[in-house]
Amino acid sequence: MDLHPYGTGAAIWPDVARFLPDELLAEIAVDAPTADLDGRPAAKSLELLRTADWPGLPVPSEFQGRGATLQECCAGQLRLATADPALAIAVNMHLFSVGLMVEHWRRRTDVSWLLLEAIAAQRRLLASAFAEPNLGGSVSRSTLLARPAPDGYLVSGTKRPCSLAAEADLVSFQVEMDTGRGRDVMVALLPTNAPGLTVQRSWDALGMRGSGSDTLVFTDCHVPEELVFYRAPAGDEDDDVLAAGVVWFSLTASACYLGVARAAVSAARQLLARGVLHHLGVERARVPSYQGVVGAQVASLLTLEAACAQLAGQLDAGVAPQAVLPACLAVKQQTMDVVPAAVGALAEACGGVAYSRLAPLERLWRDAQAVRFHPPTRLPTLQYLGRSALGLPAHLDLDENAPRLTEELARTGEGE
Repeated sequence: MDLHPYGTGAAIWPDVARFLPDELLAEIAVDAPTADLDGRPAAKSLELLRTADWPGLPVPSEFQGRGATLQECCAGQLRLATADPALAIAVNMHLFSVGLMVEHWRRRTDVSWLLLEAIAAQRRLLASAFAEPNLGGSVSRSTLLARPAPDGYLVSGTKRPCSLAAEADLVSFQVEMDTGRGRDVMVALLPTNAPGLTVQRSWDALGMRGSGSDTLVFTDCHVPEELVFYRAPAGDEDDDVLAAGVVWFSLTASACYLGVARAAVSAARQLLARGVLHHLGVERARVPSYQGVVGAQVASLLTLEAACAQLAGQLDAGVAPQAVLPACLAVKQQTMDVVPAAVGALAEACGGVAYSRLAPLERLWRDAQAVRFHPPTRLPTLQYLGRSALGLPAHLDLDENAPRLTEELARTGEGE
């Protein structure tokens, strides 16, 4: 397993081997093919991450965490995905949720540190239940509904896909509630064995099969008030905590898929080195046209890695999340286009052997396709970036007939 197939790629990122040592990643890589065949995360790999105190990676050291920055978390996810992409994207949902909690604590300085300390000290893994059917890629709404109850709320609805739904200790999720003055979105935390919360084993996908992304069903599930750690009006994306959460997810998820691409470059190097073109009497790796194919993909991938690392460093340096949000969304958008295309081009260059289940490129090609389905998805992202560039109010909710845009322009007088 080559963690640095580009040569200069290592200079882009901070050294995070202390969080994920090479020997740990080598052990995880061994079980990745079996996890893909079984369609379940490798239990041994999850335990290895717990033993390495990975669950507390972004938690500040004063709360018994590892104190990793966003840039370091991205670098770690890239390394982990090089070993096992499905495991990396599964636990990335944990990382994003904990990162969101860290950003909330830094900006609100409330008692949410107690949750962070419990996660780090007890090595708890979180499932992140933010994806839902029929949201159209929105990140600030939910079809999961809450209604007031003594000391909290009763929640009903469905979340899918939800990585690590059957393996995690806790679940972080957003839920919407009618306040009488409008609708609020709340983010809460629950134990996965809470009454009214059940897991349906529904994950049987093309790629990222080892992520265990099953279905969570809430049936009058009681959520205590003290486990709600964020609240904002539904569809409100001006909030700094929400913006920071989208930045965390956009960059860490992009890093995961850039790790898939790194693994594909390594696999292609091996296949091209032993794939002899008999009429030329030389390996494909020594033929300039094949070298050019690889070089073109590496150029695109290194550009994305550099952008991802730089933007993560900006948030770590204290730049407002709203200021870097458009660029982070653009990185995620480019990752959706670049990584599947790069893995496909590398597989094609290697010839028919890459299409065989005996070669890792086949699994990596399938895994790369999943990048298209993580919210915020393509259409709301492009709408947001386009409206921002045109000087119009922009949101990550699809607004195809523009009623929301019309209302906002009328309110500010710009629509007259």
